[in-house]
Amino acid sequence: MASVPVSHLILFIASLVIAAGVVGTITTGVDRVSAAVDDAGLDATEQLRTDVTIISDPSAGVYNASGDQNVTLLIKNTGTYRLAPDGSDLDVVFDGAYVRPGALSGELVSADGANAWSRGDVLRLTIDANRIDGSDGLADGDHRVFLSVNGDEELFQFRVEGGN
Repeated sequence: MASVPVSHLILFIASLVIAAGVVGTITTGVDRVSAAVDDAGLDATEQLRTDVTIISDPSAGVYNASGDQNVTLLIKNTGTYRLAPDGSDLDVVFDGAYVRPGALSGELVSADGANAWSRGDVLRLTIDANRIDGSDGLADGDHRVFLSVNGDEELFQFRVEGGN
């Protein structure tokens, strides 16, 4: 008869050890899920606060205006999220090809010496067309510039006519 309470005690202790292990595993999992939800919330807030608008006029000659065969766009920060003042936050796709950061340069034109591209500020983004396709300028015809920053996307279309 003494062996029954001892075996019950051993089973009870074993079940407590297993339950403690399960609780520890679940607690770690819940902490990880909570951290992931916090990160996703911050990303969503950043995306909601980011908004840029291309204010260049496609018929005003955005290509080769200075004779150096660049595409120059004016982009206004219309969101509340502050971006890098050189446009390095922007991802640019030109005629279906990703534009590497070395072929881009940005300069704030509406805020002298600012260290951030804030709401209402305008960035002059210059795309070196020669560094995109390795040719001597752009071919005549229609061209597209696609911009993306923190989930906000803008499309700009323009036409190059002969004589540029």
